[in-house]
Amino acid sequence: MGRTTEAGEIGEAAILADIRRQGHGVAIPFGHSLPFDLIVIRHETGALERVQCNYTTSDGKVVRVVVGSHSAWVGYRYTAQMVDWMAVYDATTNRCFYIPAWTWDGQTQLNLRLAPTANGQKRGVRFAFPYDTLAGEPQQLSASGRVE
Repeated sequence: MGRTTEAGEIGEAAILADIRRQGHGVAIPFGHSLPFDLIVIRHETGALERVQCNYTTSDGKVVRVVVGSHSAWVGYRYTAQMVDWMAVYDATTNRCFYIPAWTWDGQTQLNLRLAPTANGQKRGVRFAFPYDTLAGEPQQLSASGRVE
């Protein structure tokens, strides 16, 4: 097993455990041909939501979330039609973050700030704290990550 595969499995397991701690059910799709890794079953409503999992290591200040996939043979971007959430496990901080698809649809990467910027900038900065739970349904979250 390669290092990339091992890291992916660690990230997926950490995200699965975090979703269960939040009280939701989780199903694991069979095979590797789907564009998502997990299916969340909402405890309150029974709604099903598709989750793509990523593993990353931040610098302790910024978590870089890649919203695409690539290999030696193919590369593509995830879209809101493919998945409902991009979940990322940051091995540096041992934390999981959940970004609703509509906030990144069409982008290749986004950054979540763990710490304030050195120059105090707040405008255009996406802080990580609103994304640490599966709060609300993906379409209910505002651009800041707060439930509307």
